[in-house]
Amino acid sequence: MTVLDLADSGLKEMDPEIIEKVIEDEIMKIKPDVVVTYPVHGISGFHDHLITHAVVKSVYCRLRKDNDFLKRLAFHTLSKDDTEGEFMFRLSNSTDEEIDCIVEVEDSDIKKSMDALDCYVTFKETIDKSGIRNKIKNKVYFEIFQEDHKPYLANIFEKLK
Repeated sequence: MTVLDLADSGLKEMDPEIIEKVIEDEIMKIKPDVVVTYPVHGISGFHDHLITHAVVKSVYCRLRKDNDFLKRLAFHTLSKDDTEGEFMFRLSNSTDEEIDCIVEVEDSDIKKSMDALDCYVTFKETIDKSGIRNKIKNKVYFEIFQEDHKPYLANIFEKLK
């Protein structure tokens, strides 16, 4: 089972140990310096986002004790400005104090975000109705687990331990 298979199979119905094993296997295969997931509020509050946060954070905390390659856990989040306005569903943001990194992105990055949204074939109608495409801006925000950065980092790899 791959990470993509998990997303398609209904995360909230699965045994968390199975989900953790798949995430652990993928991390051990890739050996990333930085792992990125949703923040504790899950941005949208969707079950899969909330479960993904908990599972990835749990696996990261367990693995980093014995694996020097794991240097940082980042949470992709939204700023307060990103969540203002009308949305099809309630969005959550991180506070300015919680945000540790603001990445300025280029038009090509925004295009890739749009392309990624197109991958959600079963949620196409919801994505289209949500207007999320109009909300994608040139800044991406991250919280960094157990770190506090002010001034903000300019990328999630800056000042790795």
